[in-house]
Amino acid sequence: MKYSLDQLSAFKAAAECGSFSAAARRLGRAQSLISTAIANLEIDLGVSLFQRDGRYPQLSAEGARLLPEAIAILQRCDQLSGIAHGLTAGQEAKLRLAVDDSAQMPWLGDLLQQLAVKFPHLELELLFPIMEDLYKLLLSGRVDLGISYEAAEHPKELAFHALRECEMQFVVSRQHPLAQEKTLTLEILQNHRQLMVTGRHSGAEKERFRYSPSVWWVEGDWAVLELVRRGLGWACLPNHFADLALEQDIVQLPLQHFESRLQLGVQLVWHPAHPLGLAGQWLKETLIHNSSPISGKSG
Repeated sequence: MKYSLDQLSAFKAAAECGSFSAAARRLGRAQSLISTAIANLEIDLGVSLFQRDGRYPQLSAEGARLLPEAIAILQRCDQLSGIAHGLTAGQEAKLRLAVDDSAQMPWLGDLLQQLAVKFPHLELELLFPIMEDLYKLLLSGRVDLGISYEAAEHPKELAFHALRECEMQFVVSRQHPLAQEKTLTLEILQNHRQLMVTGRHSGAEKERFRYSPSVWWVEGDWAVLELVRRGLGWACLPNHFADLALEQDIVQLPLQHFESRLQLGVQLVWHPAHPLGLAGQWLKETLIHNSSPISGKSG
C-alpha cells in the first residue's frame, strides 16, 4: 500500500463535507483531483469507501470503519509537524518542573493550563520532591525549574525569585489530648509528638520548624495529614492542606504568646548556568510577572 496523506485528507474532507465538490472547495483543489485521490485510496486499501449510487456519495460500512483511523493518522502528522516547528523555533523537547510537595498551590494548576494552551506539543515532566531534594535536582540538571518554600540557606549556584507567601497552621485531631486543652502554650506543645515532613536527603532545613523533641518524620504532607487525623501527633501544615482538613476531624491549635499561623515564602528557583527553552522561559517570566512581592533577595 502506498496511500498518501493527500489521499487521506481527501477522504476525510469528502466524508465530513458530504460531497466531493464540497471537499474540493474546502481543500482548494479541483473536484477531479479529489475524486481521483479517493479512487486511488480505495484501490490501495482494497475496499470501497463510499457508495456512489445516489446523488451524493455516502460512506460505506468499510469507509465508516476506516475514517477514524485516517483522521488519527492525519492528527498525528499535524502533531509531528507542530513538534518539529517548536523544536526549530527553540522550544525544548521536554520541560522538567519540580514543585516542593508542600508548595502545590491551587494557582499552579491554573498556570499549567495556560502552559498547555501556549505550548500544546510540549512534553512536561512534573516532579514533587521535598526541601533539599529539589535543590539537588536543580544542581544536577535533572530539572529545569523549581518551586519551593523559601529556605534559610540556599546553594550559591542557584538563583531564585520570591513569588508569594503561604500561611502555615498548627493542627491536631479533635480526639488528641491537645485539642482538649483550654490554655495552650508552646511548652505544652513540646510535650507531644510532632509530625514533620522530610525529604530523602539530610540537611538543616528539615529541622527549621521543629518544636518538639519527639518527632515522626514523614515524606509528604498528605501522609502527615493522615497521621494527624489518626491522633498520632500534631503538625504544622500549609493552609491549603490544613483548611481542607479543618472541615473534617482536625482543628487548629490557638497557641498563647505564639503565632498560630506562620508566614512562609514561596519561591521560584533555577540554575543560571542551565539555559531554558521557549516554554521554560515563558513559565519563568509568567511566574515572576504574576508574583506578589515578599521580603527576601532574588537572583
